[in-house]
Parts: sequence; structure tokens; C-alpha cells
Amino acid sequence: MNEIKVLNTKLATLNASEMRSLVKGYLLGGSKKQIGKVNTEFLLRVLKEDEFCAVLNSCDVNIADGKGVLWAAKYLSLPLTKIPVLRQIQVIWQMKYTGASLVFYPKYCQNPIPENIPGLDAMYLMLEAADEAKVPVYFFGAEKEVLPKAIDKIKAKYPALKVAGFHDGYSYKDREIIREINESGAKLLIVALGSPKQEYWIRDNIDKLDSVRVAVGEGGSLDRVADPSRKAPKFMQKVSLEWLWRLFMNKNKSVNTGGRAKRVWKAVPVFIYNVVKFKLENS
Repeated sequence: MNEIKVLNTKLATLNASEMRSLVKGYLLGGSKKQIGKVNTEFLLRVLKEDEFCAVLNSCDVNIADGKGVLWAAKYLSLPLTKIPVLRQIQVIWQMKYTGASLVFYPKYCQNPIPENIPGLDAMYLMLEAADEAKVPVYFFGAEKEVLPKAIDKIKAKYPALKVAGFHDGYSYKDREIIREINESGAKLLIVALGSPKQEYWIRDNIDKLDSVRVAVGEGGSLDRVADPSRKAPKFMQKVSLEWLWRLFMNKNKSVNTGGRAKRVWKAVPVFIYNVVKFKLENS
């Protein structure tokens, strides 16, 4: 598995098929693995929070979650001239044509990271890997009313999947939930507590989970399973406008990120500004 660094964060250069095979191998292996799903919000947080940066870089695999991440990887990989005045012109020009390519020629940004694997799609790939490996899955997180609906839809999609158990993310104690997961014998653990809480929880507790081989933070994926209207239509995903759909359709439940409009502001103009600044300072 090859990796690159984007804004000081390591990311795997995997496509969806390679990711599914990798996860299946981990589930059948003997060691514990933590998988992170990195979007533009995560990359911005990394620049400000050393602890979060350390957590992501300690993950065994980080998946690119969002075309903005693919854009940043491509943009930062482009070389710059040594001439100071021309460098400033060049970084702006590169930003413009790489950004335009996301809409008009998306394949251009599929190098060095070959594929964007959105959060919900990534979760389904992991569930497929668990189904193929015939290993049990435990779901931890989401609201008490949402979680059973999501589980029912997952069972309908994967009838042979072994669901070892589930527990909501609002009424639990660490010691009790760890005991419950251990008693379930789960190999794959889906943690949907919102970021960064879920990443920290996995870091702090994975060594206490006896049977778990893969733990992954899933954010709002279970919410979108329970209510498919929260996922953007395919045509909006293809032209990199999923963020616009989320602005109007999805309720924000992430920790310490503010409202949806604030998140979109950070995910687009603020993110672009920070990536351009990083390139000027580090290339």
C-alpha cells in the first residue's frame, strides 16, 4: 500500500477495490487496525490541532473522503519554479485549473490518489469485506432512534452479514460498551460518535477490544443509511457539488464544527486558502 502526505497527513493511494481487499485481509489477520476517513474538515483541523494530527497519522490506513482531498493531493504534487515572483503567479494559476478540472475533467485529479471513497461508500465496502470474510460486525454510535433503522437497512442489503450487536452513541459508559463489544466477538467495529470524538475513542480503547481487528470512525454514515435523502444525488456527486446538497439538506451533528453554512465555508474557500498557503510555505 502506497501513501502520500497532504497537509502533514498521510493518505493511502487506494481505489475502492483495493480498499475492500485490504480490509478483508485485516479482518482475517491477527493484529488490530484503525482506519481513518479524511475529509477537508479533517485536514484543516490537522493544521491547528497537533493531537488530532497525531491520531490520524497513527491510523493504519487513511482514506480520502471527498473530492476536495483529491484536489489538494493533485495541487500539492505539482512543481513550482524557484523564481519568487513567478511562484506566486504559478500557485494561483495551478489552483484555478486544478479546481476547474474537478467539474470539467475529474480524472485529472485522480493522481496521486486514484479515487475518492465517500464516507458511506467506504462503510459499505467494509461491510462487504466483513460479509465476504464471514466475520461479525458491531455498530456503536448514532442516535437511539436512528440506529435500529440503519441496522435493518444494512441487514436487508447484506442478508448474510453477521451483526454481532449495536449500541447508540448517547447512553453508554466506556467500560460497559467495551465489555459488550468483547462479548459479541465482533471483528469489525463501526464507531459513529462524530469527529474527533470517534477517532479519540478508538485510539484510547482499541487495545481493550479483544476480538476487534478493524475499527473505523464513521461520522454520519449511519444517519444517511437510515435516511437516504441525506445523501446527495449522483449527478451532484459527479460534479463535486455534494457539499451544496449537504448545506441545505443535512442536519449537522459533528462536534465543535458550528452550523452547516460554517462547515461549507471552511470546506471550500477556507480550505483552498490554507492549501495554497501551505504550498507557498512548504514547496
